[in-house]
Amino acid sequence: MEWLQISVSTTSECSELVAMTLYEAGSDGVSIKDDADIRELIEKKLSWDYVDESLLHSGDGKALVSGYFNTDFDVSKLYDALDALKENCVFPTGSLEVAVTRINSADWENEWRKYYSPIKLGKIVIVPAWLKAPDDGIPVYIEPGMAFGTGNHETTSMCVLLMQKIDLKGKTVLDMGCGSGILGITAVKLGAKKAVLSDIDPQAIQASSDNVRLNDVEEACTTVCGDLDTGKTEYDAVIANITADVLVRLKEQLEYSLKDGGNAVISGIINARAQEVKKAYSDAFETVETLQRGEWTAMLLTKKIKRA
Repeated sequence: MEWLQISVSTTSECSELVAMTLYEAGSDGVSIKDDADIRELIEKKLSWDYVDESLLHSGDGKALVSGYFNTDFDVSKLYDALDALKENCVFPTGSLEVAVTRINSADWENEWRKYYSPIKLGKIVIVPAWLKAPDDGIPVYIEPGMAFGTGNHETTSMCVLLMQKIDLKGKTVLDMGCGSGILGITAVKLGAKKAVLSDIDPQAIQASSDNVRLNDVEEACTTVCGDLDTGKTEYDAVIANITADVLVRLKEQLEYSLKDGGNAVISGIINARAQEVKKAYSDAFETVETLQRGEWTAMLLTKKIKRA
Protein backbone atom coordinates (compact mmCIF):
# COMPACT_ATOMS: atom_id res chain seq x y z
CA MET A 1 0.00 0.00 0.00
CA GLU A 2 1.26 3.47 -0.87
CA TRP A 3 1.12 6.53 1.37
CA LEU A 4 1.94 10.20 1.04
CA GLN A 5 4.78 11.21 3.34
CA ILE A 6 4.37 14.96 3.90
CA SER A 7 7.39 16.51 5.63
CA VAL A 8 7.39 20.00 7.12
CA SER A 9 10.59 21.93 7.96
CA THR A 10 10.22 23.82 11.24
CA THR A 11 11.99 24.62 14.53
CA SER A 12 12.50 22.47 17.62
CA GLU A 13 10.16 24.73 19.60
CA CYS A 14 7.37 24.40 17.06
CA SER A 15 7.78 20.72 16.18
CA GLU A 16 5.02 19.44 18.47
CA LEU A 17 2.56 22.04 17.18
CA VAL A 18 3.36 21.06 13.60
CA ALA A 19 2.88 17.41 14.59
CA MET A 20 -0.55 18.21 16.02
CA THR A 21 -1.40 20.11 12.82
CA LEU A 22 -0.56 17.00 10.81
CA TYR A 23 -2.63 14.82 13.15
CA GLU A 24 -5.61 17.15 12.86
CA ALA A 25 -5.29 17.12 9.07
CA GLY A 26 -5.70 13.34 9.18
CA SER A 27 -2.20 11.91 9.39
CA ASP A 28 -2.01 8.21 10.31
CA GLY A 29 1.15 8.82 12.32
CA VAL A 30 3.91 11.39 12.80
CA SER A 31 7.69 11.22 13.09
CA ILE A 32 9.89 14.09 14.31
CA LYS A 33 13.58 14.38 13.49
CA ASP A 34 14.69 17.00 15.98
CA ASP A 35 18.27 18.11 16.61
CA ALA A 36 17.45 19.21 20.16
CA ASP A 37 15.93 15.86 21.15
CA ILE A 38 18.80 13.86 19.68
CA ARG A 39 21.36 16.08 21.41
CA GLU A 40 19.55 15.62 24.73
CA LEU A 41 19.64 11.85 24.32
CA ILE A 42 23.37 11.98 23.64
CA GLU A 43 24.38 14.49 26.33
CA LYS A 44 22.01 13.52 29.16
CA LYS A 45 21.80 9.81 28.34
CA LEU A 46 18.01 9.78 28.64
CA SER A 47 17.80 6.79 26.28
CA TRP A 48 18.72 3.21 27.04
CA ASP A 49 19.64 2.55 23.43
CA TYR A 50 22.59 3.70 21.37
CA VAL A 51 21.99 6.98 19.57
CA ASP A 52 23.69 7.54 16.22
CA GLU A 53 25.34 10.97 16.43
CA SER A 54 25.25 11.21 12.63
CA LEU A 55 21.54 11.98 13.04
CA LEU A 56 22.61 15.24 14.66
CA HIS A 57 23.10 17.11 11.41
CA SER A 58 23.18 20.91 11.43
CA GLY A 59 22.82 21.59 15.15
CA ASP A 60 20.83 24.75 14.42
CA GLY A 61 17.62 23.89 16.24
CA LYS A 62 15.71 22.72 13.19
CA ALA A 63 13.23 19.87 13.07
CA LEU A 64 11.64 17.87 10.27
CA VAL A 65 8.13 16.68 11.05
CA SER A 66 6.60 14.05 8.76
CA GLY A 67 3.01 12.89 8.52
CA TYR A 68 1.52 9.98 6.58
CA PHE A 69 -1.65 10.30 4.51
CA ASN A 70 -3.73 8.39 1.98
CA THR A 71 -2.63 9.07 -1.59
CA ASP A 72 -5.86 10.99 -2.35
CA PHE A 73 -5.25 13.50 0.47
CA ASP A 74 -5.87 17.14 -0.51
CA VAL A 75 -2.57 18.81 0.44
CA SER A 76 -4.07 22.30 0.04
CA LYS A 77 -5.92 21.81 3.34
CA LEU A 78 -2.60 21.33 5.10
CA TYR A 79 -1.15 24.48 3.54
CA ASP A 80 -4.08 26.47 4.97
CA ALA A 81 -3.54 24.97 8.43
CA LEU A 82 0.20 25.72 8.34
CA ASP A 83 -0.50 29.32 7.25
CA ALA A 84 -2.79 29.71 10.27
CA LEU A 85 -0.14 28.20 12.55
CA LYS A 86 2.51 30.61 11.27
CA GLU A 87 0.21 33.59 11.83
CA ASN A 88 -0.79 32.66 15.39
CA CYS A 89 2.15 30.69 16.83
CA VAL A 90 4.01 32.15 19.83
CA PHE A 91 7.14 30.20 18.82
CA PRO A 92 9.37 30.80 15.81
CA THR A 93 7.99 28.43 13.19
CA GLY A 94 10.85 28.28 10.72
CA SER A 95 10.13 28.05 7.01
CA LEU A 96 7.28 25.50 7.22
CA GLU A 97 8.36 24.33 3.78
CA VAL A 98 6.51 21.19 2.67
CA ALA A 99 7.86 18.18 0.77
CA VAL A 100 5.57 15.41 -0.50
CA THR A 101 6.87 11.90 -1.24
CA ARG A 102 5.13 8.63 -2.14
CA ILE A 103 6.27 5.69 0.02
CA ASN A 104 5.04 2.18 0.72
CA SER A 105 3.81 1.08 4.16
CA ALA A 106 6.89 -1.03 4.92
CA ASP A 107 9.16 1.99 4.35
CA TRP A 108 6.97 4.10 6.65
CA GLU A 109 7.04 1.56 9.47
CA ASN A 110 10.80 1.14 9.31
CA GLU A 111 11.31 4.91 9.09
CA TRP A 112 9.42 6.02 12.19
CA ARG A 113 10.18 3.04 14.41
CA LYS A 114 13.93 3.57 14.27
CA TYR A 115 13.61 6.89 16.14
CA TYR A 116 12.02 5.32 19.25
CA SER A 117 13.89 3.72 22.14
CA PRO A 118 13.17 3.08 25.84
CA ILE A 119 13.22 6.22 28.00
CA LYS A 120 14.00 6.05 31.72
CA LEU A 121 12.10 8.58 33.84
CA GLY A 122 12.89 7.95 37.49
CA LYS A 123 11.86 4.36 38.19
CA ILE A 124 9.51 4.27 35.18
CA VAL A 125 10.78 3.15 31.76
CA ILE A 126 8.65 4.04 28.72
CA VAL A 127 9.14 1.18 26.25
CA PRO A 128 8.02 1.07 22.58
CA ALA A 129 5.83 -2.00 22.16
CA TRP A 130 8.21 -3.79 19.78
CA LEU A 131 11.28 -3.48 22.04
CA LYS A 132 12.41 -5.39 25.12
CA ALA A 133 12.32 -3.54 28.44
CA PRO A 134 15.59 -2.98 30.35
CA ASP A 135 16.14 -5.21 33.38
CA ASP A 136 15.75 -2.39 35.91
CA GLY A 137 12.80 -0.01 36.19
CA ILE A 138 9.04 -0.39 35.89
CA PRO A 139 8.10 -0.78 32.20
CA VAL A 140 5.20 1.08 30.62
CA TYR A 141 4.70 -0.19 27.08
CA ILE A 142 3.43 2.26 24.46
CA GLU A 143 2.48 1.76 20.83
CA PRO A 144 3.16 5.22 19.33
CA GLY A 145 0.42 6.21 16.95
CA MET A 146 -2.30 8.78 16.42
CA ALA A 147 -2.56 9.99 20.03
CA PHE A 148 -0.22 12.39 21.82
CA GLY A 149 1.98 10.96 24.57
CA THR A 150 5.02 8.75 24.04
CA GLY A 151 7.27 9.98 26.86
CA ASN A 152 9.60 11.74 24.44
CA HIS A 153 8.12 15.19 24.90
CA GLU A 154 8.95 17.34 27.93
CA THR A 155 5.30 17.81 28.92
CA THR A 156 4.77 14.05 29.29
CA SER A 157 8.14 13.23 30.86
CA MET A 158 7.67 15.92 33.53
CA CYS A 159 4.27 14.45 34.41
CA VAL A 160 5.80 11.00 34.86
CA LEU A 161 8.52 12.44 37.10
CA LEU A 162 6.09 14.48 39.23
CA MET A 163 3.71 11.52 39.61
CA GLN A 164 6.54 9.70 41.37
CA LYS A 165 6.48 12.39 44.06
CA ILE A 166 2.99 11.17 45.06
CA ASP A 167 2.15 8.00 46.99
CA LEU A 168 -0.30 6.43 44.53
CA LYS A 169 -0.55 3.01 46.17
CA GLY A 170 -4.20 2.01 46.50
CA LYS A 171 -5.37 5.39 45.15
CA THR A 172 -7.88 6.41 42.46
CA VAL A 173 -6.54 8.53 39.61
CA LEU A 174 -8.10 10.55 36.79
CA ASP A 175 -6.04 11.01 33.62
CA MET A 176 -7.81 14.04 32.12
CA GLY A 177 -7.09 14.38 28.39
CA CYS A 178 -5.38 11.00 28.34
CA GLY A 179 -4.00 11.00 24.77
CA SER A 180 -2.18 7.68 24.47
CA GLY A 181 -3.11 6.67 28.04
CA ILE A 182 0.52 6.73 29.12
CA LEU A 183 -0.10 8.68 32.34
CA GLY A 184 -3.09 6.69 33.57
CA ILE A 185 -1.24 3.45 32.86
CA THR A 186 1.84 4.81 34.66
CA ALA A 187 -0.33 5.60 37.69
CA VAL A 188 -1.46 1.97 37.85
CA LYS A 189 2.12 0.74 37.43
CA LEU A 190 3.00 2.99 40.39
CA GLY A 191 0.37 1.27 42.53
CA ALA A 192 -2.94 3.04 41.88
CA LYS A 193 -5.90 0.70 42.29
CA LYS A 194 -8.00 2.46 39.65
CA ALA A 195 -7.36 4.93 36.82
CA VAL A 196 -10.01 6.59 34.65
CA LEU A 197 -8.62 7.67 31.27
CA SER A 198 -10.73 10.46 29.76
CA ASP A 199 -10.48 12.26 26.41
CA ILE A 200 -12.82 13.95 23.94
CA ASP A 201 -10.96 12.44 20.95
CA PRO A 202 -12.14 8.95 19.92
CA GLN A 203 -8.71 8.23 18.43
CA ALA A 204 -7.12 8.95 21.81
CA ILE A 205 -9.53 6.58 23.52
CA GLN A 206 -8.77 3.87 20.98
CA ALA A 207 -5.02 4.37 21.47
CA SER A 208 -5.46 4.37 25.26
CA SER A 209 -7.52 1.17 25.16
CA ASP A 210 -4.88 -0.51 23.01
CA ASN A 211 -2.09 0.55 25.37
CA VAL A 212 -4.08 -0.56 28.42
CA ARG A 213 -4.32 -4.06 26.91
CA LEU A 214 -0.65 -3.94 25.95
CA ASN A 215 0.26 -3.37 29.61
CA ASP A 216 -2.25 -5.93 30.92
CA VAL A 217 -3.95 -3.41 33.23
CA GLU A 218 -7.54 -3.73 31.94
CA GLU A 219 -8.94 -4.48 35.40
CA ALA A 220 -7.60 -1.23 36.84
CA CYS A 221 -8.23 1.13 33.89
CA THR A 222 -11.46 2.55 32.50
CA THR A 223 -11.64 4.72 29.37
CA VAL A 224 -14.23 7.47 28.95
CA CYS A 225 -14.80 9.28 25.62
CA GLY A 226 -16.32 12.76 25.81
CA ASP A 227 -16.60 15.48 28.43
CA LEU A 228 -16.30 13.82 31.82
CA ASP A 229 -19.32 14.09 34.09
CA THR A 230 -17.59 13.76 37.43
CA GLY A 231 -20.82 13.61 39.44
CA LYS A 232 -19.87 12.94 43.04
CA THR A 233 -16.72 11.01 42.11
CA GLU A 234 -13.68 12.32 43.94
CA TYR A 235 -10.23 11.12 42.94
CA ASP A 236 -7.11 10.95 45.06
CA ALA A 237 -5.07 12.37 42.18
CA VAL A 238 -5.77 14.05 38.83
CA ILE A 239 -3.22 14.18 36.00
CA ALA A 240 -3.84 16.69 33.19
CA ASN A 241 -1.31 17.17 30.40
CA ILE A 242 -3.28 19.51 28.16
CA THR A 243 -2.58 23.20 27.38
CA ALA A 244 -2.57 26.38 29.44
CA ASP A 245 -5.88 27.59 27.99
CA VAL A 246 -7.67 24.31 28.64
CA LEU A 247 -6.18 23.97 32.13
CA VAL A 248 -7.51 27.40 33.07
CA ARG A 249 -10.92 26.62 31.55
CA LEU A 250 -11.18 23.23 33.29
CA LYS A 251 -9.86 24.39 36.66
CA GLU A 252 -13.21 24.15 38.43
CA GLN A 253 -13.93 20.70 36.96
CA LEU A 254 -10.48 19.49 38.01
CA GLU A 255 -10.99 20.94 41.49
CA TYR A 256 -14.43 19.30 41.77
CA SER A 257 -12.99 15.95 40.68
CA LEU A 258 -10.32 15.92 43.39
CA LYS A 259 -10.60 15.10 47.08
CA ASP A 260 -9.52 17.71 49.62
CA GLY A 261 -5.81 17.18 50.18
CA GLY A 262 -5.50 15.29 46.90
CA ASN A 263 -2.80 15.95 44.33
CA ALA A 264 -2.94 17.30 40.79
CA VAL A 265 -0.18 17.14 38.21
CA ILE A 266 -0.74 19.66 35.43
CA SER A 267 1.42 20.09 32.33
CA GLY A 268 1.40 21.27 28.74
CA ILE A 269 2.02 24.83 29.92
CA ILE A 270 4.22 27.13 27.84
CA ASN A 271 6.70 28.85 30.17
CA ALA A 272 5.29 32.26 29.32
CA ARG A 273 1.86 31.16 30.63
CA ALA A 274 3.08 29.43 33.81
CA GLN A 275 2.37 32.28 36.22
CA GLU A 276 -1.07 32.80 34.70
CA VAL A 277 -1.97 29.14 35.26
CA LYS A 278 -0.50 29.13 38.76
CA LYS A 279 -2.56 32.19 39.67
CA ALA A 280 -5.74 30.62 38.26
CA TYR A 281 -5.26 27.61 40.55
CA SER A 282 -3.99 29.48 43.62
CA ASP A 283 -7.35 29.93 45.33
CA ALA A 284 -7.94 26.18 45.63
CA PHE A 285 -4.45 24.66 45.31
CA GLU A 286 -1.03 24.90 46.92
CA THR A 287 1.94 24.57 44.56
CA VAL A 288 4.21 21.79 45.82
CA GLU A 289 6.78 21.69 43.02
CA THR A 290 7.36 23.22 39.59
CA LEU A 291 9.45 21.67 36.81
CA GLN A 292 10.65 23.32 33.61
CA ARG A 293 12.14 21.62 30.58
CA GLY A 294 12.79 23.51 27.37
CA GLU A 295 9.82 25.77 26.64
CA TRP A 296 7.45 23.90 28.97
CA THR A 297 6.33 23.95 32.62
CA ALA A 298 4.63 21.31 34.78
CA MET A 299 3.33 21.65 38.34
CA LEU A 300 2.54 19.37 41.25
CA LEU A 301 -0.35 20.81 43.25
CA THR A 302 -2.26 19.89 46.41
CA LYS A 303 -5.92 20.77 46.82
CA LYS A 304 -6.49 22.91 49.89
CA ILE A 305 -8.57 21.38 52.66
CA LYS A 306 -11.75 23.34 53.20
CA ARG A 307 -12.30 24.57 56.74
CA ALA A 308 -15.75 24.26 58.26
